[in-house]
Amino acid sequence: MYVLAITGGIGAGKSTAARFFAEQGAVVIDADDLAKGLLQPGSPLVEPLVAAFGEPVRSADGGIDAGALAQAAFASPETAARLNAIVHPAVYTALAGALDALAVQARPPRMVVVDIPLLYEAPRFLDLFDAVLAISADEETRLERLAARGMSPDEAERRMACQASDAERRSIADYVIENEGDEAGFRRALKEFFEREIAPRLA
Repeated sequence: MYVLAITGGIGAGKSTAARFFAEQGAVVIDADDLAKGLLQPGSPLVEPLVAAFGEPVRSADGGIDAGALAQAAFASPETAARLNAIVHPAVYTALAGALDALAVQARPPRMVVVDIPLLYEAPRFLDLFDAVLAISADEETRLERLAARGMSPDEAERRMACQASDAERRSIADYVIENEGDEAGFRRALKEFFEREIAPRLA
């Protein structure tokens, strides 16, 4: 079972890459989805998050309001680091468990892709992967994409400021694909990468 991590800044194109690999037969795990699952009522993370970010992040049902938490956590790099310190250990445990469950299936998948934006910020996760692919795009391109999704420039810039730089992500990556053009060009680059680097490992 070959496990590839995809990382990159917000708006870089990780989700497009994950969809491409799913089309090639990979099982895709989204680390953000695992994190959201840990915000539900009864989660052991609820009280530490409320203690760190205040009662406004508690949802009416007793879990964590993801939108309110994002607004509080992405106010600065310091508050983002506080969030990561609380959430990342639990996400690591959940991800390791998910990978173990796939590996012991009667017919494990040949390839698993993990979409994990904050990999540089959580180097402990690196031991779960066979390789890391970083998706890179310049800030202007990413801002345009985020605006097209309805995110305000201020919010987009705040989130980007709380994430690692492309240079930092490159430093932990085995492979880098640039995504500053259109989606068709990006998918061609992904196809070339898959055929050159991944398919031989799955044969």
